[in-house]
Amino acid sequence: MRHLTIEGSYNVRDLGGLVTHDGYTTRWQTLIRAGNLDKVSAAGCQYVMDYGVRTVIDLRDEWEIEAYPNVFASVSGIHYANIPLIGDRYSQDEAWTTASEGYTHLHELYAYYLDNCQPQIAAIVRALTASSGGTIFHCYAGKDRTGLIAALVLGSVGTAEDAIAEDYSQTGDQIVSLVTEWRAYAAAREYDMAKFEQDVSAAPQTMLDTLRYLTTRYGGVVPYLLSSGVTEAELTSLRQRLVAIDE
Repeated sequence: MRHLTIEGSYNVRDLGGLVTHDGYTTRWQTLIRAGNLDKVSAAGCQYVMDYGVRTVIDLRDEWEIEAYPNVFASVSGIHYANIPLIGDRYSQDEAWTTASEGYTHLHELYAYYLDNCQPQIAAIVRALTASSGGTIFHCYAGKDRTGLIAALVLGSVGTAEDAIAEDYSQTGDQIVSLVTEWRAYAAAREYDMAKFEQDVSAAPQTMLDTLRYLTTRYGGVVPYLLSSGVTEAELTSLRQRLVAIDE
């Protein structure tokens, strides 16, 4: 089962078992994507530890950490690191907000992140490569920021684009209750509900369009990561860590 039930969290799944272009598969219990971990119970923490997780990388902004502290920041035996994909410096800047919100389709927002968050993305990929034991990386819903990092990591080791898009789309079924809460909030404040529905969706085409953008603009996932500051050696280490070549 790729989907994991961690009491107090949601949208958690193991990135193991995915086939690469050269016929190998990604390792289980190595990289796990997730939604927020601020309400994980003691039983949930024990489950995570028993599953082999030893590192948690939190992609949320600093203000989110302060408002919704990560349970694993204080769990013995877990290395916790906050490495924001965006960060307060940008997300609370008016110019950034104006520019990042000027999109029609969701993949255009992802493209904006890819173009403007390269140092942060390189730092995250570098941390995933160097982490020990099983590693969880997450944001709030586990959809946008987490989805981008999952796509980049999987793409860098040769996972097929359709498989990456299918993994991304699984989020839709995993955050139904969360979206229901958001929908009521948005409707009560008379938001543009058509845009809302687009932004909370996890359509596979959104990720396929994002990957196509990476190919058109940068030549693909690997050239993008190299241009962002990730080294060839680090990409080799990431592949060794994630892909089961000799197993």
